[in-house]
Amino acid sequence: MDSQTRKAELAYREAFERFSKNVQQVQELIASSSKETKLVEPVLVELQRAYFDYEQKRDAYAGRLLRYSDRIAPLPRGAHHDPHAVRAIAELLWQSAGRPEGTAVDDWHRAEEIVKRAAAA
Repeated sequence: MDSQTRKAELAYREAFERFSKNVQQVQELIASSSKETKLVEPVLVELQRAYFDYEQKRDAYAGRLLRYSDRIAPLPRGAHHDPHAVRAIAELLWQSAGRPEGTAVDDWHRAEEIVKRAAAA
């Protein structure tokens, strides 16, 4: 394994570790008895940022391993408007607020904003 591939592997592992820790933090916050919504959003933004970073590092490492990374164009910044991510974040917002009825639209819009803020960072 050449040094560039080794660096890509280390960057990938570090990004995965950050993402994993952010997931654990969100899970702990959701499970806690204190359901302060204003505490949840910044944590979700960081989770989404860590996920974007993980995706980029994973793709770079895979490209190095497959030796065609120079032919793969990275996604432009902000191109990560994944509806699955928005849905998952909206559900986390809903759960963290105690699962109130009638908040689906607001939760969805807040989740979209979180994904946009994370992509812009």
